[in-house]
Amino acid sequence: MSYYEYLDLYKLAQEKNNSLYYVISFDVVNSKRLSYEKRKKLQDNINIIVKYVYNQLLNCEVELNKQVVIKDERFIRPWNQKKFECNGSYIDPLIFGDTFQFTVLRNTISKEKIINWVEKCRISLNMEEKFHINDAYYETNEYEEGNDKLYRGYCLQILEESHKPLVKEKLKKII
Repeated sequence: MSYYEYLDLYKLAQEKNNSLYYVISFDVVNSKRLSYEKRKKLQDNINIIVKYVYNQLLNCEVELNKQVVIKDERFIRPWNQKKFECNGSYIDPLIFGDTFQFTVLRNTISKEKIINWVEKCRISLNMEEKFHINDAYYETNEYEEGNDKLYRGYCLQILEESHKPLVKEKLKKII
């Protein structure tokens, strides 16, 4: 099934207060216009940003003395050298082209704090590129539950495309 067939579940997950997970997505504005060399440098910078922010999230766990990131053993980190034998929905943080996303447990850390870390790192890297930023709640990491609850994979896809005009229009009609 395609993610857009689950926009009704997306809407419900945003309205409910019981969604367990919060994901924030960053997508480079106008990345298609970048030259090959700039895209290559951009990808290196995205990897640096993702590692920096993820380490900040782990530091928050220590400071707050509570779990912030997903600890499910099925999840792998994009920089992990082991061969992964899972679908892409079990990669966190997720890097997909010029998009990167972080997942935290709901109500553990603010959107603003994550954005500030990304922005701080972006500036330190002298990046000119800006980001579309989208966020959402989702309910399950279990694909099998995806007919009744908003599944992570569908939520990640919706966020990855939610700044694009066609998807914006579909979301406006539903939300």
